[in-house]
Amino acid sequence: MVKFKSIPEMFEKEKDGRKPNTFRKIDEFDERFESLFNDCRLITIENVCTGECFQRKITDVSVWDGWMIISWEHENEK
Repeated sequence: MVKFKSIPEMFEKEKDGRKPNTFRKIDEFDERFESLFNDCRLITIENVCTGECFQRKITDVSVWDGWMIISWEHENEK
């Protein structure tokens, strides 16, 4: 499992499924990215202001020009 923090405006969209992904600059020294390259299957997103979190099953990890797009299944999707 990996954990990322999100600002409130993005957190609400990510949580309710309007934005079922996160776009992160790859940091070769950040162990979270290494775990994503090694078949990590769960992501936790935390609201930076409230500490509220949700967890989702990762459906895709794409790399583009030094960035990683991590997509997940919304809890109501099958």
